[in-house]
Amino acid sequence: MQNNLINPGFSISSKLGVYSKLYNDIYFDKLSGLQESEHVYLKTNSLTTKFKKKANFVIAELGFGTGLNFLLTWKLWKENRKSNSSLTYISFENAPLSRKEISRVHKKIKELDKYSNLILKKIPEIYQSTHRIYIKGDNVNLILIYDDINSLINFNLIVDTWFLDAFSPKKNPFAWTDKLFKQLYNFTNLDGSLSTFSVAGHVRRGLLKAGFKVSKVNGYGNKKEITYAIKKDSIISRKSGFNYNNKIGPVAIIGSGISGASLAYALRKRNIECFIIDKSYKLGTGASGNKLAIQMPKLTLDSSPYGLLSLEAFLFSRKIAKDLNAIPSSNGLVLIPSRDRDIIKYKKLLENNWPLELINNNFEKLNFLKHLNYIYMRSSGIVNNTKFINNLIKDVKFIPKFNVEKIKTLNDGFKNIIDNYGNRLKAKTVIWANGFEMMNLSQNVPIKPISGQVTYLKANKLSSDLKMNFSYGHHFSQAFGGYHQIGASFNRSANTSYKEIDQNININSIPDFLRKNIFYNFNENKYRVSVRASTKDRMPFFASLNSFTDKKSDNIYVLGGMGAWGFVYAPLYAELLVKKILNEPLVINKKLEKLLMIDRLL
Repeated sequence: MQNNLINPGFSISSKLGVYSKLYNDIYFDKLSGLQESEHVYLKTNSLTTKFKKKANFVIAELGFGTGLNFLLTWKLWKENRKSNSSLTYISFENAPLSRKEISRVHKKIKELDKYSNLILKKIPEIYQSTHRIYIKGDNVNLILIYDDINSLINFNLIVDTWFLDAFSPKKNPFAWTDKLFKQLYNFTNLDGSLSTFSVAGHVRRGLLKAGFKVSKVNGYGNKKEITYAIKKDSIISRKSGFNYNNKIGPVAIIGSGISGASLAYALRKRNIECFIIDKSYKLGTGASGNKLAIQMPKLTLDSSPYGLLSLEAFLFSRKIAKDLNAIPSSNGLVLIPSRDRDIIKYKKLLENNWPLELINNNFEKLNFLKHLNYIYMRSSGIVNNTKFINNLIKDVKFIPKFNVEKIKTLNDGFKNIIDNYGNRLKAKTVIWANGFEMMNLSQNVPIKPISGQVTYLKANKLSSDLKMNFSYGHHFSQAFGGYHQIGASFNRSANTSYKEIDQNININSIPDFLRKNIFYNFNENKYRVSVRASTKDRMPFFASLNSFTDKKSDNIYVLGGMGAWGFVYAPLYAELLVKKILNEPLVINKKLEKLLMIDRLL
């Protein structure tokens, strides 16, 4: 994996305005940029009318730039949207501005302060990945795809309106090719539209050749004319692939660990009624019940789907944990090689242009690291499991000690959920998220139970001040609640009995540099054993229950296989499953889709 994003050479001057030295071009007209953007993209595409008519609207943009188009679109959406509607705004950008640079621009646009102040808090670091930002209340999904424009081909999209707002064709020819225009056409919904400031002849001819109906329309200010295009195809009669329907509630979520809590969060932010059922007496008593979990990406040298998905999931889950105040104060995480080949890998990763916030090898506060090969990951670290789960399910009803025995479908399509005492609950949709016990649904469920034991060592005065976490095949956490968490063991069974050998393995795994410099007493220790739900490729999945059984089971789904990485993967997988159920656009790189679905494991 490489971070191939480029620096736009951002500057602001009284002469040029907001300018890119890289492209030798302006981001927008310094005198009438706001009005021009509003005219070229919002008014030309009749978005006021369209927002009032359609429940789920998808806009895609080539060139996020300063985010001006998004702020204007969000404002218009808020003022004109239908009730229970959703806006998905997808923007591709290969030369992102930093949060600080965008802030400098937004300070000059006082009319949009209300929107700017909110979005600036959510602008991501400059990582080559897909960044998902959700704006609660307005049901707006901003998806920033920081990647080369050619990455468009890696997504399956159905777009209602395109904003072509890359730098001018002369300055940025790669964003204005016939091949790209054909991709835009293929990804455009029937009657979908497109607009751009450019009226260059080859742009209009390229759009015509791709299949669009193209016309020149009135421009704004110095732009007397702009280009507008619409998709009219008498052969293809498909309607929108994303007919928004949130009438799936109430949703019964079976399982109160990180998977179930993440599902509740994804549903409630869409105002969909749901409740959580668990056979236990309290939340998160299974594999999610450890005091803490490590959140970090598993970076790979190549652009493998595993590495790409791990980074995207990490960015998504870490941001939610931060928003929910579930991350203890920390200096991050140090990654230590557990094998000789890791030393070579780490060296190459450090050469791949990632931001220092993600990885570097310079943490001067710990002298004992000077002579070690390591990667310092400032944005990685621990999450408070209990607080994270509790905050994910805030305002969601929890029904404990309800051991689901069977589910019956009623004539009206609702489900009767019955426990072993004959108690009944009613839901329209059911999602199983109960870890390794999901195996009981069918012998075809591709889950293997993995028992894991973590060790808790009592912190001393010196170790309590160490706000650093370490990963080295095992993990050694910073002090949390008076203890360091070490682990975890790996046994192919569902046995939750204490094993002295596992306790010794955990303690003996602690690297020498920690033993010599920080920790001396290993006698005061505790333990916890739980069973993780793993798959053969150690990646999660979601699916309809129909994938496993011959008996038809409409509106029953499964989310599982998180293994030891649930606090990294569960929030993103839950979000994507809910999108799938609601028929919202997933907006996921096609290279990663096979790691979401169940087919790869059957």
